[in-house]
Amino acid sequence: MKPFLSALLLAACAPLALAQQPPTFTDVPPSLQKALQGHGLRSAQLDGGTLRLVSGKPQVSELAFASFVFHGICAHQWRQPAEFARWQLARVQLLDASGQQGYAFDARGDVCQRLGERAQNYHALIQRHTQACAAGACPAQP
Repeated sequence: MKPFLSALLLAACAPLALAQQPPTFTDVPPSLQKALQGHGLRSAQLDGGTLRLVSGKPQVSELAFASFVFHGICAHQWRQPAEFARWQLARVQLLDASGQQGYAFDARGDVCQRLGERAQNYHALIQRHTQACAAGACPAQP
């Protein structure tokens, strides 16, 4: 009975171990890698100011994306503004696990700084700077 339970436990824990794999980073500075940990990402690539992310989740909701932008990206600007400026982020794209659906956030200018201001409707501000991505492509930045 013990070998069966051990095998069952190992089989049940294997997917959890895979889900906890750190993302694959390409040209992402270490400080940004640290900020991206714990968000369920499969991969992250920084290319010419565009941070391209692929989630491990089968779908990315607009609410989850807004929360990620607020807590995972912009919050770092409020805590470490000089480090955030070195990243030179212009855009953040997050696609689902299949790479087909997701959202893109225009991070140029002082958008993240404004999100940190008191009495700011962060959802509306993020929504104004977000575009939906479909069929694996995000629209060009306005």
